Amino acid sequence: MSLNRRQFAAAPLGLLLPALASAAPANTSGEIPSLAEAFGSRMRFGSAVTAEQVRDPKLAAFIARQFSILVAENAMKPQSLSRGEGRYDFSDADTIADFAHQQGLPLRGHTLVWHNQTAAWMFTENGAEVSRATLIARMERYIADVVGHFRGRVLSWDVVNEAFVFGEAGVETDGDGMRMSPWRRIIGPEFIEIAFRAAAKADPHALLFYNDYESQAPQKVAAIRKMAQGLRAKGVRIDGIGHQMHCARAWPPVADVAAAIDAIAADGLKQHVTELDIALNDQVTGTTVKAATEELLKAQAQRYSELMTLFMSRRDKVSAVLVWGIGDAHSWLLNWPRARFEAPLLFDAQLKPKPAYYAVLEAANASAHAAP
Repeated sequence: MSLNRRQFAAAPLGLLLPALASAAPANTSGEIPSLAEAFGSRMRFGSAVTAEQVRDPKLAAFIARQFSILVAENAMKPQSLSRGEGRYDFSDADTIADFAHQQGLPLRGHTLVWHNQTAAWMFTENGAEVSRATLIARMERYIADVVGHFRGRVLSWDVVNEAFVFGEAGVETDGDGMRMSPWRRIIGPEFIEIAFRAAAKADPHALLFYNDYESQAPQKVAAIRKMAQGLRAKGVRIDGIGHQMHCARAWPPVADVAAAIDAIAADGLKQHVTELDIALNDQVTGTTVKAATEELLKAQAQRYSELMTLFMSRRDKVSAVLVWGIGDAHSWLLNWPRARFEAPLLFDAQLKPKPAYYAVLEAANASAHAAP
């Protein structure tokens, strides 16, 4: 069974779930169908995970069955790894990397250079701000150490994360829309080039990505393309762009996402959807929703259907889609931008499938019979 958007939107929820479930391959184990198996070789479909989750036998089995690519939600960020210059705690990150290797699952590395969850020691020395030369040396060493540690175990690295900002109150930028982070302020815009050169040297075989949110917004698309084109013109390797895709019921327009994917593909860059979730609120930061009603779950499923149908129609341009968490109890949106109710993922707090799961499963099954 394959539903078009109008049929999906009109179907009563009680009828929709069995209909979509029946579209899945028959399974006699009593388990719900595997999304990884449903997408097969047509798309890597994955999730952000934590070390605690992969250490738990039941959660580990769930993750291994449902997903075909993983990313560490926080364990590979500088704040989690770094204990001072040249000192690291890789225990949680190694747990995830070892699990991915044992299960034969590719792993995304997230993230090397970011203005948030960074290693604060990098920017100061003897109580004062470091010099440009010192910060460059520290960044290069950090990238060499971390990428080198995981060399051969990571498919792709988000080398630089969220460097561009447009229209956000209280965020200082330069004339090109680059965030005035400590990296940008102390080193200059060249910090991106330096980071990509260091990552390429540390692991010549890993794919190197730039990752950002609101990556469908025209100004940000233009800035990302200009940055990537500039790097390539200098002979700097950048392989792809990551679209975070933290979405809501009413945002962003699917047409904008499609246009961004097509524009970036025209530059010959690979693309991953790296952090997909869809808030029940009408905007990602909204706080009006207090419970997951049938109506809201149906609207959320419709949004997942639209986006996954788009990604599958562009699977010659987008090679991986990852949700940002295995289930609603694990979502970062429960505490950002403040503590609140949200339920943005495919599985509920008990890891039971939601209407959104069946919408994604249907998109996977429908793609088996459709050319990109």
